[in-house]
Amino acid sequence: MGLRDILDEDGLVAPFLYGPARHAYRLFTQESYRTHAWLASRLAGAPRRRERRVRVHGWDLLVPDAASFLSTYRELFVNGAYAFPAEGRAPRILDLGANIGLSVLFFKKMHPQARIMAFEADPAIFTYLERNVRGNGLEDVELVRAAAWTENTRLRFLPDGADGGRLAASGEAGAIEVEAVDLPALLKGREFDFLKIDVEGAEGRLLPACRALLATARRVFLEYHSRPGEPQALSGILSLLSQEGFRLHVQGTHSSPAPFLGVGTHAGFDLQLNVFAWREP
Repeated sequence: MGLRDILDEDGLVAPFLYGPARHAYRLFTQESYRTHAWLASRLAGAPRRRERRVRVHGWDLLVPDAASFLSTYRELFVNGAYAFPAEGRAPRILDLGANIGLSVLFFKKMHPQARIMAFEADPAIFTYLERNVRGNGLEDVELVRAAAWTENTRLRFLPDGADGGRLAASGEAGAIEVEAVDLPALLKGREFDFLKIDVEGAEGRLLPACRALLATARRVFLEYHSRPGEPQALSGILSLLSQEGFRLHVQGTHSSPAPFLGVGTHAGFDLQLNVFAWREP
């Protein structure tokens, strides 16, 4: 083994050197990374699902769960998962599954004149969304306390007090009833430039019903989930987006390293992916 192998990132010694060096470099050069590190140190050891007040970027936020807040902050503000170049000064954004409002705040930070319509199904989490959006002066955002669905009805919903609330499977304990709205009917005739869909497993049914929205959208972010023992909708989702003229990029977020030997679950799902879709010029 030569010196180059020893110093290689995957060698014996390099991980001990590369990790701290990269961390220090990012602390000095990336404001968002530095802010996340400060937040992580401040919230270290905070118990799960215990309300906290957080001040960041001039915002005064009320957070129901520190761990999910830090994870979402890193995904959005450090990694830039929802970042996109807008064709105009006021992109139209549909946010399905807005949780406590970090996505709305991120969009507004990137595009201050963006016109946003945001849905959140969990009534308790919606109160945080409304407080964090309205309490920070954003009066021009449409907030809808309902599940985005394919008909006007009520659905059984399993809250988790953080960012993992989802539609309940048959017989699951702890479920509540939430209002659901017929999204295709509600948005008939409306157009959006950016669709963000994070509905914790309901995307397989919701996306085909919203096909009309894809005709004018320039970009789509979709979080895909599958449950053990249930049919997977991934092929249909990717096929639909491809048929509508989108180029696709897929990132794994929760998966099993050796699935042939066993597939683990996270929050009740055996696979979670981020799907990015955009129209090429």
